[in-house]
Amino acid sequence: MTTLPNGRLPHHTIEGPGSAPALLLGPSLGTSTALWDAVAPELATVHRVVRWDLPGHGRSPAELIGPGATDADLAALVLALADTLGIDRFAYAGVSLGGAVGLHLAAHHPERVTSRAASVRRCTSAARSRGVSGPRPCAARAWRR
Repeated sequence: MTTLPNGRLPHHTIEGPGSAPALLLGPSLGTSTALWDAVAPELATVHRVVRWDLPGHGRSPAELIGPGATDADLAALVLALADTLGIDRFAYAGVSLGGAVGLHLAAHHPERVTSRAASVRRCTSAARSRGVSGPRPCAARAWRR
C-alpha cells in the first residue's frame, strides 16, 4: 500500500459501476478532471472511471507535492488514490504530464497497470543528444494491451 507523508489525496471523481474494471484518467498541465468530460460518460458504461486533478489544478491543493516534484511523486499520489479506493489493478490513460505519470506507473509498477494509453510530449536535451529530431522530436505515444 502506498502512503503519503501528508496523508492527503488529489481531488478525484468516480463514475461507473463499482464492480467494473478500473480506468484511471490523468490530466495535462493547466486542466482538471474536466479534460475528460466528453468521453468519461461513455467509458463509464464499462469501466469504473477515476479522474484526478494534478496538485494545484482543479480542486487539488498545490501542497500535495513540494517544489521539484517528479513523475514518480505524482505516480505515488495516483497509487495512494488507487489504494484508498481499493483498486489493486487498473488501466490508465493520460495526456501530457498525466501520460508521463502513466508511463512511469507502467515501467515501475507493472503489476498494477493492466493496460495504458499515453500521449506525451517532452523535449529534453537527452533526447536530442540521442539524435531524435523532427517537428515533434520528443513525442511519445505508447499503447499496450
